[in-house]
Amino acid sequence: MPSPTDPRRARSRGKLLDAAVTLLSSGGAAAVTVEAVTRASGVARTTLYRNFPSTDALIAAAFRRLLPTPGPPPADGTVRDQLVALSTEMTRVIQEAPLQQSMLGWLAMGSRADAGDEVGELRRSVVSSYTEPLHRVLTAGEASGVLVPGDRDLAVAQLAGPVVLARLIGLRPHTAADIEILVDDFLRGRLANPEEGPA
Repeated sequence: MPSPTDPRRARSRGKLLDAAVTLLSSGGAAAVTVEAVTRASGVARTTLYRNFPSTDALIAAAFRRLLPTPGPPPADGTVRDQLVALSTEMTRVIQEAPLQQSMLGWLAMGSRADAGDEVGELRRSVVSSYTEPLHRVLTAGEASGVLVPGDRDLAVAQLAGPVVLARLIGLRPHTAADIEILVDDFLRGRLANPEEGPA
């Protein structure tokens, strides 16, 4: 039996993923069926199942290939400046990525984030790409006394949630002014000295 590092297995896996990505890009998750992938890749069904235990695992791996990630977090500036920059980048990724809407909907119906499968791994990857940079800015703001300590996951929901919801249900894209409003509204509830205004 070939090892996981066998070049033939890697080639087969690559062909399967290429086919799944093409189908996903053109027809969404519903287009990624075992029959369609094996036909498009020229790889046997048994080989598909040796590489991916389920269709969900194959779709998750294809989404991972297509998944855009936000750029690096800002290195300096006020807490407000950093939050605006992060929120602007998150908004760009959510609004510009053609598969983001489909992926978020598919993930919402999938397994738990703590699941040890491909879908759980994809979900963790999506969550961390949004939460980690924001958590760093909030931690620094709290440590410096600019922000009152609070629930960081709730902060992600407050800042990214409206953008994700607008994208999922087809509302107009958020503008730079909208993002500043979201950040300022968030900061009003978290500033240690609200009378000083956004930091």
